[in-house]
Amino acid sequence: MLEFVRPSLFWLLLILPAYWYYELWFKKSREVRIDYNRFDVLNDIVKRSSLMRFVPVVIRSLIFISIIVALTQPRLKNQKELIRGEGIDIILTIDVSGSMQALDFKPVNRLEAAKRVALDFVERRKNDRFGIVVFAPHAFTICPLTNDFNLLKHSIENIDFPEDDSGTAIGMGVATAVARLKDSTAKTKLIILITDGDNNAGEIDPITAAHLAETYGIKIYAIGIGSDGLVDFPFQHPYYGTQYRKVHIDFDMETLHKISRITGVDKAWNATNTKEFEHIIKEIDSMETSEYEIEHYFRYTEVFHYFLLLALFLLFIEFLYRTLLGVEFI
Repeated sequence: MLEFVRPSLFWLLLILPAYWYYELWFKKSREVRIDYNRFDVLNDIVKRSSLMRFVPVVIRSLIFISIIVALTQPRLKNQKELIRGEGIDIILTIDVSGSMQALDFKPVNRLEAAKRVALDFVERRKNDRFGIVVFAPHAFTICPLTNDFNLLKHSIENIDFPEDDSGTAIGMGVATAVARLKDSTAKTKLIILITDGDNNAGEIDPITAAHLAETYGIKIYAIGIGSDGLVDFPFQHPYYGTQYRKVHIDFDMETLHKISRITGVDKAWNATNTKEFEHIIKEIDSMETSEYEIEHYFRYTEVFHYFLLLALFLLFIEFLYRTLLGVEFI
């Protein structure tokens, strides 16, 4: 945005109408001085031209305007933000075992619902750092702690079921997330655990992993997603392609409650549909707020010298005009 430090100097532009009146109306006749006799033909053209007489007036007016604008000290004003404070380091720990294919979050399965809600959560907390851990029978990190939203978005959107998805290692998922957070210097460290099952794989059980998190001051917000009972589940028919049948998926909310309570969180949550899932994430979002302040400041770029250069250029143009034509307007 362009602003002027001394805008009151624009009043000087009121001199221009008086100058135009003097040049164009008050002076009834103009004296023409021939600097070089060989330009007598051009001089005759100037005398006959009704437009050429305006050229010096326009150039001198532009020179005057350029100087006045330069004196008002124009500058470009760019607003900046300086963010001070500490954000929160959060690891999203997402179950990608085969049971997450269940379709009780229609029209999408449990994993796709988790990805959508996680992405919305990340987008609302741009002053925090996030990392992503996924687990099935094994756990691994797909994105280290970062505040690069584009990287996080790409990582979340590309979460998929592994080739071996026949197991749910909740303890290993939590332990891997703890390993990512234990050296963090953030004041608050969180694990958002999203799973639909019961721990049946891995070398570390969920309770041991929860105590490990407690040791490093890491809180675990556990969310069990899905219905406890018969749900639609896809399977591949050799002739008819993808078919659906009702299956029972074990759901261990009791262990999830224990995991959360060990780390200082009152309870775990259960989401049976997308609306409940979104509400839970918003509740967690409101419970864990980042402490930061935004200071607005301005960066200025001075541009007055451009107008001075323009005035000098116009002076040069007027000099060439009078010299090449061999005339001078008085």
